[in-house]
Parts: sequence; structure tokens; C-alpha cells
Amino acid sequence: MLFSLKLSAQSYNFTNYSLKDGLPQSQVMVIYQAKDRTLWLGTFGGVSNFDGRQFTSYSKADGLGSNSINCILEDNQNQIYFGTEAGINTLKKGKISTLSSGRGVSHLLKDKQGTVWGITGRKLFKIENGKLVFYPIEDKSIHAINADKFGNLYAVVSEKGIYQLKNNKWVFYQELPREVIASSISKLLFDRKIKNKVYLLTYRNGIYVLENGISKPFFKNPGIDTYYSIAQDSKGNMWVGSEKGAYLIHKNGSIIHFNGENGLSDNQVNEIFSDTENNIWVSCFSDGIYKYEGDAFIHYNKFKGQNIAYPISGIAADKNDNLWFGTFNKGVFKYDGKNVQNVDIPAFKDKKIYFVYADRAKNIWFSTYGNGVWKYDGHKFSQVLKPERFDNSSIAEDEVGGIWINGLMSSTYLKDGKAERISGFDGYLSCIYPFNKDSVFLGTSKGVTLIKNKKIDKTFHIKSLINVHVLSIIKHDDNLIFATLGDGIITWNLKTKAIKRYVVADGLNSNDIYSLATDKKNNLWAGTGRGINKLTFNKRQQNYEVFRDHPLIVECNQNAIINYKNSILVGTINGLIQCKTNVLTESVKNPFIHIQQVSVFHKNDRAKDLSIDLNGKGDKFYKLNYNQNHISISFKGVYLTNPESVLYRYKLVGVDNDFSKPIPNTEIEYSAIRPGSYTFQVYAIANGQQSNIEQFSFTIVPPYYDTILFKISAFLVLIFMIWLIFYLIFKTRERKKHQFEKLKLKEQEKIRKQTAEDFHDDIGNKLTRINVLSEILDKKVAGTEKEQKELIRLIRENASLLYTGTKDILWALDPHSDNLFEILMHIKNFGIDLFQNTGVTFKMEGVLSKYQKLQLSMEFNRNLTLIFKEMLNNVLKHAKASQVLIMVIETDHDTVNILTTDDGEGFDIETVQKGRGLNNIQTRCKRIKSTFQISSVKGKGTTTTISTRIPVTK
Repeated sequence: MLFSLKLSAQSYNFTNYSLKDGLPQSQVMVIYQAKDRTLWLGTFGGVSNFDGRQFTSYSKADGLGSNSINCILEDNQNQIYFGTEAGINTLKKGKISTLSSGRGVSHLLKDKQGTVWGITGRKLFKIENGKLVFYPIEDKSIHAINADKFGNLYAVVSEKGIYQLKNNKWVFYQELPREVIASSISKLLFDRKIKNKVYLLTYRNGIYVLENGISKPFFKNPGIDTYYSIAQDSKGNMWVGSEKGAYLIHKNGSIIHFNGENGLSDNQVNEIFSDTENNIWVSCFSDGIYKYEGDAFIHYNKFKGQNIAYPISGIAADKNDNLWFGTFNKGVFKYDGKNVQNVDIPAFKDKKIYFVYADRAKNIWFSTYGNGVWKYDGHKFSQVLKPERFDNSSIAEDEVGGIWINGLMSSTYLKDGKAERISGFDGYLSCIYPFNKDSVFLGTSKGVTLIKNKKIDKTFHIKSLINVHVLSIIKHDDNLIFATLGDGIITWNLKTKAIKRYVVADGLNSNDIYSLATDKKNNLWAGTGRGINKLTFNKRQQNYEVFRDHPLIVECNQNAIINYKNSILVGTINGLIQCKTNVLTESVKNPFIHIQQVSVFHKNDRAKDLSIDLNGKGDKFYKLNYNQNHISISFKGVYLTNPESVLYRYKLVGVDNDFSKPIPNTEIEYSAIRPGSYTFQVYAIANGQQSNIEQFSFTIVPPYYDTILFKISAFLVLIFMIWLIFYLIFKTRERKKHQFEKLKLKEQEKIRKQTAEDFHDDIGNKLTRINVLSEILDKKVAGTEKEQKELIRLIRENASLLYTGTKDILWALDPHSDNLFEILMHIKNFGIDLFQNTGVTFKMEGVLSKYQKLQLSMEFNRNLTLIFKEMLNNVLKHAKASQVLIMVIETDHDTVNILTTDDGEGFDIETVQKGRGLNNIQTRCKRIKSTFQISSVKGKGTTTTISTRIPVTK
């Protein structure tokens, strides 16, 4: 009954932004939406950019040619053009420049190629290389230009009709009827849905529609003198702005007039604009701008002059479909379908009403401040509960007809005229929900309590609801829904016991949920602290989804909600709200985000701080110095549908593992960032919708000492230094050892020399004296004394042999003998002496003077000498040779071979028995690390080879 009538009391939901919100001047003449989704508003006080929350304004003091703005446009390079009463100004990177000055510019538009076109003084121009180039069409006045949904440009030409821009030429497109031509056409608009359908707005004669070459009147009201604007919403409905408010013309022909009586201003509407989020913006003269929040919610605060703009605390319908609603300060009202009247009984008059409730029999129950609980049975009011210390705040009927009434500290159960009280709850009681015949859930300030058979079940707990203030409980399919204060909506699946939570980030208007209800389509409705939300259950994903509608910013009251005649009625702090349950869903745009600026701070020099304006180039990779490792990134998410719900999630790839929790901050700082490559990513969420992900990539170049090449080089240098230290230590030890050995050798040489000298002076002289004395003795002994003569001869012979051996010892002791040349010469002299007067010819070849440079040890010296003495004595004793030859030969491998050859009898190496001499020779060769080889053939002599590695100086 109530909502089938066209009542002047119904008020539509508009959100107003005016001077108090930051608008620089109240008369908005033009509205334009930029690529970043923000609105540019042209006023008589300059231009302002609006992101849904803040206004950023520019005026003549900032460089504008005039504060009177006629048109606005953004080109393909993100530069904003302002057509003013004094020419064209541009805005780029926060700076305003003048493109042209002089006459006012009324229109600005760009074609498919991005070329900017405009109208000044009824003449058409385009901007080429920063200059205005005029394009006359039939030398006629140009009234308006606009583009269709494909981006094709059209112009209204006086006395001619409509022209289209094709291949940079203006060609005739459509002739207009005489009555339309005669009217002053101010705007043309192409239909968003239907091709070849154009609306023409005239100042005085209303709106004409031109479709497939046929024109006809579309809208004209005799009470309107001037028409200012026209727009089309996403549903195809038309909007008209006039001197007497705005008109919404539905596709079915019904018209709604918006004015001061139903939510809008009575002033003239200068501009109507449909943004990319499908919001409708209405500019009212002297009242700023209004955003139309749709007709899903209609506000009722008056009924035929009766004011009910009071806080509504409860709503119920009786058996006759009369509506009863209680208020917090004006008692109880009843609406019978025709009139609203205040219930005039002393218990209710101007009293605070805590709840209004209808039981299954449609009896109406009331709880009043200081007057207890009352019941209306359709005929009379009767008091059910006397007033107590605390008033009763909630009521419910169970399956067997029992009534549960909650006070602050206890719950009363009424059945068959008897009252039973239950107490001992944790926290204060706030709501009640009868679950089945013997179970009741009570919502308290500490969570949920289960009552079974009139007793508190101490074993029942829902962990997620502990210390959560529960304001309302309802069953929806298999879920028990809990409305909470500050914790959103919490659902508990009765079958799986799964718990889920829904908050602002999921699309709710607020986390304070005061009331819950379901409609006939099984949608869930929630009255919150910032409006009303509708939720639908997605069975496949087993979760609730928040319906994306235009939010109504209003504060709802606890448990003041009812499903009534295909509508949901919600009590608010300022009257009654009707929620349409059959509103068609439409695709809602996601929020849009962009990174505004990146500030880079130098670690040591503030003069080297810099600011990066991305200007739509967020994918560009920036290189920063290692000292520029402190950055601040500011960003902005635009969601004009519900700007208050915008939150942000961000992460720095390379530092953060995942996106942050939703936060309201629009600026993030990172300090002391280590060198490396990073990408900052951020996106906005609003009403559960996610925006695009905007990103900024950069790399911090490490200092030279932190590069991989430097670290590898430093590591190699360190290894080299360690090696060098050990090498030097080793070489120092070797040098000291060598010096010690050298000193030792010098000392040995000194001792050897001294020993040789002493031996020569002492032993040599004594042997010489023995020899001389034996000669004297021999002369004195008579010749007949043969035996004495023989003894004297033996003494002389042994003395001579001892002298010869002494000479060898002295030669070996002398340090001057420690070279290869001296050794070889000593061997040669020994051979000459040995074979003298024996009939054997002895020769030695290959003894070179350069061998004097090859210093050898005394051990080598002595062993090599003894080897050759042994070999030469063996040749003399056993070989029966006539010739003996020793040859010294150098090889290519720094080896000296010493060959000894004789032409004696030879022997069979296989059968000959090796004597002690050969064994001695082989033993001595091993001592000096040399090899000994012997070859012999009977009758052909013998050859021995001693091969030793002695470095030869070339």
C-alpha cells in the first residue's frame, strides 16, 4: 500500500559536494572525466580536480586566463586543456600554460587521431603545432560538436544540419527539419545503445530526437523556459537538466522530476554527466554537484506532511498490513495505507521505544522506556511486563509460541501466562534467536550463549565469536548469520561448522552491522553503520557476495528491519528506507589506481633528491644510485561510486613476500634499500572490487665495491695475497736455509782447506821425511843384508803409496776441486799415472773448460773419483788391453755420459761372476743418483757408461 503510491514524501538518494567539501565555487558549469577516473569541474571560480574525496583547484592566480571555465579536455599526452572566457590554457605536471588568449572557447573535443578540435566565436578550429587553425564550414556558425561511441566527430552547423569529420574533412551527414534549425541548438548527444540515434538539446524548445533521418520531439515541459544539459545513463535512460531541476526519463516513458522535495536542489541544473563507473553527476546552480546513488534505496521521512524523520527503533506489520514503527524520542507511529498517525496513549507518548515486534499471530509487541513491555492484539493495548531496573531491548517467538524477551542482564520466557527468568550470562544481552523447540541463541557483548531447555549450556562455544559484540542473529539456509559491532558479518555453517567473516574489504559499507533480514528471493540484507548491503549466496563457491550497488550513506538502527511487500524496510537514525529487492544488477566498474609520484632521497646530499613523475610510464625501468636508496611512493585510487571504501594493498617485489593487508594510506616509504632490482606494485580495493595493478620498476646500482666483479676480483686478490704471504714466508725460509747452507758450506770449505793445509804440512812432511830417512838407511845397510834391504824397500813403497793416497785426500779436501772439470782432470791424471810404463795407451776426451762452472758436492766428487779408480784398476789387472779411452759426452737432456772403452779380452756378461768391484761401482753410482751400464763381448773389449744429470752451462 505504502509504496504503491506516488507520495511526495519519498526522497531519492543524492550525495552533495559543495563549498564545505572543498569545491572552489558553487556554480559548476562543466564536468569532465580524465583517464585516471578523476573528475575535472569547471566553475566560475576556476577549475577543480575531484577524486571522490578531495578537491585540487586552480584559478587565475595559478595561471588561468580566466576563472570562468566553459570546457575541459585531456589529450593523448595526458595534458589537460581548459577552454575559458579568455582563451585556452593547458595543465601539465602541475604547471599551467597559455595556448591562446582572446575570445572565449565553448567546446573542446579530440578526434580518433588525438587531434584537438574546438569552437570559439561560433567558429571551428583545430590545434596544430600549438596554434589554432580554423576550418570554416559553409561559412556558417558552428553551434556544438560531439563524438559518437566510435569516436567519430560531428558538428551542428547553423542553417545546414549535422556535418561529420571524415579523413580530416568535414562532410555533410544529416539534414535537420526547419523547426529544429530555427531553434538554438546547444548540445547534441549520440545514443549509447542505438546506432544512428541522436538527441538535440535546444535552449527554449526542449529536446528533439533524430533517428534514421527522422526527427521528432523527445521531451518538452511547458513549465520550463530553459534547458541546459542532457545525458544518458548506462541503462539507456535519459537525463535532462533545466532551470527547474533535473528530469529522469525512463525508457518506458515514465518520468521522475528531481528537486528540493525528493533529494535534489530546486536550482537550475547546468550540467549532467555519466562517468565510467555509471554514476550520474548533477550540477546545480549555487549548490555544487550531486551524485545520484540510484533508486535501489528510497528515503521516507514525511507522509502527507507528517514528519517521521526520527531515529526508527523497530518496524512491524499487523494482520491488516498496517505498519507500526517505534522511534527513540517520539513514541510509536502507525500507517494504515492512507495516513500516518502518532499512537496517542500515555505509555508511548513521546517515549523512547526499544523494539516493535510482530509475533506469528500478528500481535504487535512494544518495549518502552520506563513503562515495560506492551502488547497490541488488534483491538487493545495491554501491559505484559512491568517496568524494571533495566529496560527490555529485544524479543523473539520460538516454535511452540513462547515469547523470549531480553533485558540487559537477564532473559524472560513467557508461555501460557507464566513467566520464567534466566540469568548468569557473560556480558550484556543484545539480541535473541530461537533455533528450535528447546534451543535459543542469545547474542551478548561477549559473544553467543546457547540456552537449552531454559538452562545455559556452559559447554557451547564458537571460538571466533568469543569477546565479539553480537547485535543480531538470523538463520539463512545452512548458515547462522551473526551481525557484530566492529567485526562485520560472521557466518557459522551448521553442517560443516565452517566459520567465515565478511568485512569492508569484501564490499560491506561498514564493519558495524546492526540488523539482518532476508527477502522473498532469499537475498540477505544487512543494515550497517554506513548504509544497507544486499548479499547473495554463491553455492558453488560457498560464500556470500556483496551486491554492487550505489551505497546509501546512512546509519541504521539495531534490529529495525522487516521484509514488507517485496521490499525491505530499514529503520535509520533519520527516518525509514525502502530497499527495492528487484533491482536489476549491472556491471560495476572496478576502482582505478595510478601512481602519482615517486620521491627519491639521497643518502648524503639533499640537493640530489629528485622527484619522478611517471606520467603513465609506470612500466619504465629507472636506475638509481646506491646512495638514492630511500624512496617514497604516492598513489591514488579513484572509486567515485564509494570513495570512502577505497583501501590499498601493496608490495615491493624483492623485499615483500606478499601484498600488505588493506590500508587507507596513499603513500609508502622504503628506506635503506639494498642494491638490486625491484618492482613496486599496488592496487586498490573497494566494495570487494579490485582495481588494476599499477607498478613502478627500478634498480639501485651497487657501489663498485659491492659488485660481483669487484667481489670476485677482491677474492682473487685476497687469495693471491695469502699465496704471496706464504710464498714470501717460504722463500724467506728457503733463503735463510740457503744462506745457512751457504755459510755451512763456506765453513766446511774453510775447514776442508784448513784440514788440507794442516794435513799437507804435517802428514805430508812426515811421509817425505820417512821416505828420505829410509833412503839414508838403505845406503847405510850393506848390500849383503838382503832381508833388511827388503824391509827398507817395503817401508819406502808403503810410504810412497801412503803419500799418493794422501795426495788424493788432500785433493778431495780442497774446495777448488768441487767442479766437474777438476774431477775429470783428476781422473785423467790418475789414468795417466796408472798406465804409465805398462804398455797401455790411455786417452781422455771431452774435458771442457766450461765444466769449471758446474759446482759439485764433495760427496759427488769423492764417489765419482773412486768409481773411475776402481774401473781403471780393473782394466789394468784383468782386461789385457792395449788401449783405454774415456769420453765425456753431453746429451740433449742436460745429461753427461762418461764412457770408458778398452780393447781388451772382454767377457760374457751373462756368465761372468760379478766381483766386489762392480758392486762397489753400482753402489757409488746410486749415491750420486747416476746410472751405470756395462757392455762387453769376448775378444772385442768392454765399454762402461756412467750417466748423470748435471746441468750444463751452454
